[in-house]
Amino acid sequence: MLGTFRLLLAILVALSHVGVTVSGLNPGVVAVVCFYLISGYVMTGLLRSHYASVARVPAFYLDRALRLFPQYLAIAALTLAWFVIAGRHTAFLQHAPEWGDLVNNLIVVPLNYFMFNGSDRFTLVPPAWSLGAEIQFYLLIPFLLLWRLRLPAFAIGLVVFCMAAWGVLNTDTFGYRLLPGVLVFFLLGSALYDVRGQKRAAWLVFGGIAATALGWWLLAAAGQLPATYNRETLFGVAIGLPVLYLLGRLPQHWLDDRLGDLSYGVFLNHFLIQWLGIGQPTEAGALLVYLLISLLLATLTQRLVEQPVLHLRRKLRTVRRPVPA
Repeated sequence: MLGTFRLLLAILVALSHVGVTVSGLNPGVVAVVCFYLISGYVMTGLLRSHYASVARVPAFYLDRALRLFPQYLAIAALTLAWFVIAGRHTAFLQHAPEWGDLVNNLIVVPLNYFMFNGSDRFTLVPPAWSLGAEIQFYLLIPFLLLWRLRLPAFAIGLVVFCMAAWGVLNTDTFGYRLLPGVLVFFLLGSALYDVRGQKRAAWLVFGGIAATALGWWLLAAAGQLPATYNRETLFGVAIGLPVLYLLGRLPQHWLDDRLGDLSYGVFLNHFLIQWLGIGQPTEAGALLVYLLISLLLATLTQRLVEQPVLHLRRKLRTVRRPVPA
């Protein structure tokens, strides 16, 4: 029962990109952290059930490519067509694209490193920087599970995240953007999947909440809590873990699945909706129209672009050998 939650998170990301805040916090950052938790949870389940050997890893990679790229490339192509026809520049489309810009947008991962390579000066789908982190996690997680390296990887990621939170490393870059720091969120979700249905799951959730509360207090005492997105990332873990624990225990429902189908499209298309003429709405009515248009476009791309490749993804999952946690 994670579909409705994922759609809510996508809507929070879309609202954050028109300036909506909640008690001074950026809800989009909280949502992205929750997305990372969900991704770790779901990818671990997918690997345990369908791709539980080294020989199956290439099929897992293809499965993920068929999930991420069809809708992404569709929205990127629509945005590029709009940019060429309208000739309008935005904060994320500052100049005519060069070949390097097109390659960055095509393979996505370089967008995660915009702070170093300047790729944010021409990004067709601005939220795709986080897809770059997701893709790198997909490349890594099969081997962390197969070779039992999840715990040391979590420890390394936790050190990086703490150094970023305390300002030893750039807080935004290493505490929210790049995989070495955000790996802790993915792996928390992964660990929660493996202990689901056990008493240890509740202890993991309580421990995660307690750790974030302790981190909040220590950062506040050190004067580092207001640093970029420190509060949001901690809040994301404190919210995401218990919600994931509770929803993961519920059976699937067709309506929840259908709502979840729209989440990825909303996540991808809302900047294009703004650029097509909505702008940055501030009043409730305009915000509602903005979200409804985004949902409509997400419905179209899900049905016309994503659904045709679903049967290919299902064929990849013909081997089903659950592996004990």
